[in-house]
Amino acid sequence: MTANRRWLDDIPEDYRGFYLGQPDRQSPPGDVDPDRSLLIGDLGPDRPFALDYRPSSVAPSVIYLSTAADWIEVAPNIEMLIERLGI
Repeated sequence: MTANRRWLDDIPEDYRGFYLGQPDRQSPPGDVDPDRSLLIGDLGPDRPFALDYRPSSVAPSVIYLSTAADWIEVAPNIEMLIERLGI
C-alpha cells in the first residue's frame, strides 16, 4: 500500500484537499486515508474508487470520490459490491 500512496504525490499540492476530502459523520467516510486505502480504478476524470481498509483489514469497504469532493461508501465490502452489481 505504501507504493499506492504515490497517486497523492502526483497531484499538485493545491488540489490534494479535494482528493482527500473531509470526514463526514452523516455520510461516511467523507475522506480517504492514503495510507489505509488502495485505489483500484477511476470512474471518469477525477472520480477514483478505492478499497478502504480503515473499517477492516480483511474486508475493506468500497468507496468513490463523488463530484462533490466527498468519499462515499458504495458497499461495506467487496462481496456486497459484487452482489449489488449482480456479477
